Amino acid sequence: MIRSAWLIASMALTAVAAVLLGVAVLDTQDDVVTQLDKPERTPTATQALITRLPRLSVITGLFALLWLIVVVLMIVRPGSTTGA
Repeated sequence: MIRSAWLIASMALTAVAAVLLGVAVLDTQDDVVTQLDKPERTPTATQALITRLPRLSVITGLFALLWLIVVVLMIVRPGSTTGA
């Protein structure tokens, strides 16, 4: 069981990344694109858009970090006896 802990951890991180992508990144990204597609934007709508962009950047960065950890776990495979 201990040898497969890295596999369980990578599957859990993949699930967290998928939820983060589906709930936070895609939803916020869709809202931003919708606002940008409007031909006439009010200053209030523009300000609301500007305030959402840092949040989108942070969430996207967390998503990328989770995927990086999953990739490293899959390549290194802690506890593996194959030497790979």
